[in-house]
Amino acid sequence: MKKSSLCVAALLALPALAEAQSSVTLYGLVDAGITVVNNTGKGRVVESDTCGPPSCNLWGLKGKEDLGGGTSAIFTLENGFNIQSGRLGQGGTEFGRQAFVGLSNDRWGAVTLGRQYDPPSLTVGYFPSSNNFATGYGSHFGDLDNLNQSIRINNAVKYVSPTLGGLHVEGMFSFGGVAGDFSTNRVWSLAAAYTRGPFSVAAGYLDIQNPATNAGGTGGVYASNGNYVGSLNNYVGLQDANAMKVFTVGGSYALGPATFALNYSHTDLENSQYFVVNGFAGAGNGNDFKMDAYEASATFRVTPELLLGAAYIYNAGKADYQNLKPDFQQINLGVNYALSKRTSLYAIAIFQKAGGDGIAPVLGANGAVTGRAAIAEIAGAGYDSSSSKQLLMSVGMYHAF
Repeated sequence: MKKSSLCVAALLALPALAEAQSSVTLYGLVDAGITVVNNTGKGRVVESDTCGPPSCNLWGLKGKEDLGGGTSAIFTLENGFNIQSGRLGQGGTEFGRQAFVGLSNDRWGAVTLGRQYDPPSLTVGYFPSSNNFATGYGSHFGDLDNLNQSIRINNAVKYVSPTLGGLHVEGMFSFGGVAGDFSTNRVWSLAAAYTRGPFSVAAGYLDIQNPATNAGGTGGVYASNGNYVGSLNNYVGLQDANAMKVFTVGGSYALGPATFALNYSHTDLENSQYFVVNGFAGAGNGNDFKMDAYEASATFRVTPELLLGAAYIYNAGKADYQNLKPDFQQINLGVNYALSKRTSLYAIAIFQKAGGDGIAPVLGANGAVTGRAAIAEIAGAGYDSSSSKQLLMSVGMYHAF
């Protein structure tokens, strides 16, 4: 009898519970196409896995409940996947893109907790061509500045202010997740963005301790053999460092159907193990590595449906090891044609040329390092070039829901 009474009471309460709830939204992006990469050491490679201009394949849930007084409970769970194989992205993590819950207030802003994107990637990340028309393949070298969100931050607390007079600020802190150690994997980040009419500008800073260290699968920012290797292949060891510190700034101006954008980032990798783990003589216990990325881009909306884009990127590196100065120049071209508000066709071409002092190891017959070479490597392509040049072309379609 008691169980029956409880069931009846629960059923009677359902209308009230439904009324108190606000909404849960299912959303996502499905993308498919063909990508061709040359100079891979295996000849030309054709892949069926692509990432469109908005993002790679994903689906997610967003929820919001009105708590009264302008305050709401919010959450986001977002999954990445490979549409060709169905396997999970982000190293096999179910909600590897985002997973957080928090409170939002119309007057005071929002506080969220969980696995989240860093503030610079959500503000300055608005300006690079890779987040507009060139896809993630068109990011700055290896996405070392994380403007394309190759790294997600675990165990993070984030604050986002309301927008006042076109200005809003964001701040984040991650505790790392290593028992008894509050420095390994610790992250803090700040960013601000301002928009007034056709003009937008943003700046941000990101500080990650031990970015390539996975803390027992719970607190790591990324695992070099799982969550991040898609953007850096031959050069992945660069981020095996004591700290990764990134300053970035960008801006854009819309002039009729055209938008012009500039962005810059400075990445400092402290005590990188790259030259050590790759067997370079005299590398010692590690060396600092710095990368400055300069980008200028323009988009032009020919018609409401047709968008054209072009960008030039200059990546200038500097290593303490022998004072080496590698550089990587890149040209991004893209076209996007909207079939509807949610479905588009796209095509991109990415060309990269490595120059300056080569830092890719050249191996002898016994596997020992015999020299250095300037080797191109387009971010996310998954293949080192067999020379200083590499070309990637991709065509596809995406549908957002």
